[in-house]
Amino acid sequence: MKFPREKRESRTVVTPPPEALQRVDGGGPWGPTQFDLPDRSGSNSQTILIVVLVGVVVLLILAGLWVFAYFRFS
Repeated sequence: MKFPREKRESRTVVTPPPEALQRVDGGGPWGPTQFDLPDRSGSNSQTILIVVLVGVVVLLILAGLWVFAYFRFS
C-alpha cells in the first residue's frame, strides 16, 4: 500500500537576532561557541589523549571502589 507524498511549503523556523549582522568573529550568526570545530588541518590528538586519560582514571577509581567493597562486605 503506497501513500502519496505530503507536500509542505518551506518556511523559516528560526531567524538569527538582528545584532548578528554586525558580528564578525567565529561561531556563525549566533556568536562564538565552545564547540566550534577545529580547522581541517588541525590535530585533535591532544584532546583525544586527555579524554582517554580521564576515562582510564575514572575506570581505575571504579575498579578500586569495587575491590574495596568486595573485600569489605564479603
